[in-house]
Amino acid sequence: GQRRYSTREEFVGSSWDLAAPVVQLLVFLLTITAGTEIVGFAFADRLVGYWPKALAGLIIVGAAVLLATWINNSLRSLAQRAHGKNRVDDTLISFAASMIRYAILGVAIIMAMIQFGFAPGSLIAIVGAVGLAIALALQDTVKAGAAGFMIAAFRPFRIGDWVRLGDEEGEVAQISPFNTTIKLVDNKVALYSNDQVWGNPIINYTRHVRRRLDLYFGVHYDTDLDQALEVLIKLANEHSSVALKNETWAGVHELGDWAITLRLRAWVPTKDFVQVRADITKGVKQTFDKEGIEIPYPHQVEYVREGINLKRISEDNERD
Repeated sequence: GQRRYSTREEFVGSSWDLAAPVVQLLVFLLTITAGTEIVGFAFADRLVGYWPKALAGLIIVGAAVLLATWINNSLRSLAQRAHGKNRVDDTLISFAASMIRYAILGVAIIMAMIQFGFAPGSLIAIVGAVGLAIALALQDTVKAGAAGFMIAAFRPFRIGDWVRLGDEEGEVAQISPFNTTIKLVDNKVALYSNDQVWGNPIINYTRHVRRRLDLYFGVHYDTDLDQALEVLIKLANEHSSVALKNETWAGVHELGDWAITLRLRAWVPTKDFVQVRADITKGVKQTFDKEGIEIPYPHQVEYVREGINLKRISEDNERD
């Protein structure tokens, strides 16, 4: 099984990794049987009687692992092809693939236990009691699973969307029944439990095909404001990626302590948002320089009197 994966990290948690404990159990049973036979214990014959049951359980679990892996990979591959060709939402398909995998493995474990003589009715009751105990002990995990169903049903975001969750933002890489994986802009991976995702504000930047660009620029108080606003609107509308050019808007946002802040609004395609923002910001600086529009910044003035340096900040700070 490990040969199917290039790294150890990919193998951990895979279907082959789940099957490993079953193989270890059989090896342990074989060792105990052979060891007791060598030392002459009488119950070695009884251990040999468990081999057909153990073999049947191994076949059931092994078949379930192969079936679950095949179904999971097939569904995910189908979802990727559908998303690539027809832009079909593959979030729900990937979520269903994970659920089907867990369900098949759970049923296989129950069937394998039946081979060892457990009555189906008693086994179901035991599984129910154990499940209840586990649910009480792992309330956070149960909450994460319930939140996973809510995310799959209402779909506030899809695989491939760019979202902000808490203090981090990035591309949704995977949605499982218990966790949501976000690939950050620097290619790091952030893993959130689904109850953390569902219980906090979710900002989805790519739900719509367009985003509104809001940019702020400070100009000197001596600036001709009409000229500056005209430059902003003209510069934005000349960009090839700006959409709905008749809705491009610019106006005075704030009269600050040392600058007048102008605000520019423009609609751009979501996929080009970052590049358009960079292009317009660069263009505003270059155009303002050509038009003689000053962009002020805080500075300090130094006075020299009788050999003593007295520094005074340009803002009106209180002095003792």
